[in-house]
Amino acid sequence: MATATARVVTGAAELDPLARRRVPVAVGALAVVAVVGLGAERLLSPALLNVGVTLFAYVALAEAWNILGGLSGQMSLGVGAFVGTGAYSMALAMNHLGWSWLPGLLVASAAAGVLSAVLAVPLLRLHGDYFAVGTLAAGLALEAWVNNWGFAGGSSGISIAVGAVPTLGTLYSIGLVVAFLAVAVTVVLRWSIFGLRLLALRESELGAELLGVDVVRYRLLVLVLSGMLTGLAGGLFALTQINFVPSDMFGMTWTIEALVMVIIGGMGSVLGPVVGALAIYYGISTELATYPTLSLFLEGGLLLAIVRFFPEGLWPFAVRRLRALAAPARAARRLSGVAARR
Repeated sequence: MATATARVVTGAAELDPLARRRVPVAVGALAVVAVVGLGAERLLSPALLNVGVTLFAYVALAEAWNILGGLSGQMSLGVGAFVGTGAYSMALAMNHLGWSWLPGLLVASAAAGVLSAVLAVPLLRLHGDYFAVGTLAAGLALEAWVNNWGFAGGSSGISIAVGAVPTLGTLYSIGLVVAFLAVAVTVVLRWSIFGLRLLALRESELGAELLGVDVVRYRLLVLVLSGMLTGLAGGLFALTQINFVPSDMFGMTWTIEALVMVIIGGMGSVLGPVVGALAIYYGISTELATYPTLSLFLEGGLLLAIVRFFPEGLWPFAVRRLRALAAPARAARRLSGVAARR
């Protein structure tokens, strides 16, 4: 463990020119996919547009949790606190300040980021399971407070004026941009010095600290970044639901969904959360919407199968298998190249 941590902390050399090129290449590829997705908006039916908006929101949610839990090893059970903060702050800004959806989304992200910074004061004193329980307690306390906050509607909830909500096509475009942003942030973190420090924290906080990593600073930064992305996803969910109550936005369901998607797709990987969101939301929840019991059964069964047979997740397993299949061809090309030079 200590050796692995030292290798990661001192791993600036690992960011060779090939690794450094991964970020612009990956972000560029994501941008191409996003442009194609935006162009496809005119070809999709209203039903598919609605599915796409929710799918994009789940991708952003899963990536935000993956940044905190998968890259830095801080397992949060309080996802609902940041989803709810984003949703309610956006609704309040739009209803009482008359703001449109764009500044509303910015407020949603900023409010969740501020909440992360405030909660960091007690939470960063906790480690491991205690940190997870602390985030859960924070989420439950926040839900109870909003339930009794009359200005925000209390237990009756809050509504966004229908006229202030963008059209379904615009919502689709917003969701695609939000999902692109979340995945792009994960790409940058995964292949940067900052990301290497986060991986060191995941391996061993003590080892990383002994090797010069400012543990508190990095834990704070990743907590705030994850919170801001989660709040952004919460604002998007608010635009899709329009009417919601505290139990909808601050409940444990968001934590369960994010955790299951990341575990199934591949914790710590860039595209794992995307695969998990596709598998759970679109592959199971949407396609089997008329069979909710069967949907839950399959979701649980898939999670058990992944944990038992593919603990690294679907995406890392698929990548590993493809590399294994391509290895003989690469070896043959190398041998032919050596023979040609001779």
